[in-house]
Amino acid sequence: MAYFYMLLIIILAAPQAHAVVYSNGINRSAWKTSASPTQCDIWQDIPHYGRAVFRTRAGEKSVFFLESTSSKFNAGAANIEARPPVWYNSEASDANKLGVVPIKRGRRPLWLASSWAELLADKLNTGKDVIVAQNRWFDTTNKLSEVEITPIGFAEQYKKYLMCLPELIQANFDQLRRTALLFKAGDVDKLSLRVQRTLDQILELAKHEKTVRTFYIDGHTDGLGPRVENLELSKKRAEMVAQYLTKRGIPQDWLKVRWHGERYPVASNATKRGQAKNRRVTIRLEKSDDAKAYDYASANPQERAASMSKSMQ
Repeated sequence: MAYFYMLLIIILAAPQAHAVVYSNGINRSAWKTSASPTQCDIWQDIPHYGRAVFRTRAGEKSVFFLESTSSKFNAGAANIEARPPVWYNSEASDANKLGVVPIKRGRRPLWLASSWAELLADKLNTGKDVIVAQNRWFDTTNKLSEVEITPIGFAEQYKKYLMCLPELIQANFDQLRRTALLFKAGDVDKLSLRVQRTLDQILELAKHEKTVRTFYIDGHTDGLGPRVENLELSKKRAEMVAQYLTKRGIPQDWLKVRWHGERYPVASNATKRGQAKNRRVTIRLEKSDDAKAYDYASANPQERAASMSKSMQ
């Protein structure tokens, strides 16, 4: 193991003259941004390699990753450093070694969490090149494969990226696609504020994720009480959730409402904690790629009224 790390250090310290460098070079249009309420991206296309991407999804922290058109790295570790661009006529000693990170072979070899994303963005925003370097898996001549991420045009696009962040909604599709809404014991006449807040997040997601088309709503209870009463209680809870959604514009035919009583527990009913987990209504969202976009939030009053009327039938 010690030999491996010594060899890795020697490889990563190899002179730049032996490196195969993938770089965008001097290109004012190198950086691009895309902004939506569910995702903010800023990326640089790198010829013959792929792209370097900063991304923040709704409800998540920012990340940085590389996407390649084919494998250029082997699984292991890569060195990351920041250094002044070549036109600064700087010395090699001016490079700032940021650290060693895990890397893998494949189309997305590098994935870094928020702290790294913020560090690399800061280096680019102050005019530094960011370098990711490792020996190439397909080469036996000890050459390095370097991805050079250049700062030209970054600051301007980064401002747009930062402006996108406050506009993100609270949660993304992956976070809400399977949601459990928990209920207190006994009969209920209205949804709790906590359940309403979660449903509002789902409504907000559906407003911006235009391909969300099916809401599977399933009511459940704990194992206490007669089965017939539990079945009726699970039905009531599921219908309350469905009504909350349709009153706020979700078309009734998007909803699949079912109730199961105590039949499908997710925890033991022998404990209060288990019972609390079983008293639930679950919502599972599904997308339809060929669905025609329908913006329920901007539907005219007649359309919304028709949807609400249909949901009450």
